[in-house]
Amino acid sequence: MTDLITVFEPICREVEGQIKGALGGLAGIVVKSYLPQHWIFVTETETVTFAVDSKGNASVANGTSASPDVIIGIDHKYLTEALKTRTRPSFDPKTFDLKFHTAKGRTAFNFIRKRLGL
Repeated sequence: MTDLITVFEPICREVEGQIKGALGGLAGIVVKSYLPQHWIFVTETETVTFAVDSKGNASVANGTSASPDVIIGIDHKYLTEALKTRTRPSFDPKTFDLKFHTAKGRTAFNFIRKRLGL
C-alpha cells in the first residue's frame, strides 16, 4: 500500500510553484487572503496534513493540524489513485466525508479539488 506522504510530495512541489508564482502578481492579493491552509486527510490507515503557509510553501506531514481548514475522511485506495492520476478514479470511494472548518478552506478546496482528482 502506498503511503500518503510519498503521493503528496510531488503535489507539494507543484502547488508551491503555482502559489509562489501567483503571489507576485495582482492575483497575489486574493491568493494571500486564503493562506495559510491546512487540509487533513484521514483514511482507514493513516492521517496526514497537507499545508500551505502564508509564503506559499507547501508541505505534507503525518498527523493532524491544530487549526484545520478542511478535514477529508476518504478511502485510502481512492485517495492515492486520485492523487497519482489527478483524475477521479472509476470506482466509488468507500468513504468520502468533508468537514469545512473555515470559509476560506471551503473556497480553496472547492477551487482546487478537481486538480487533485477529487
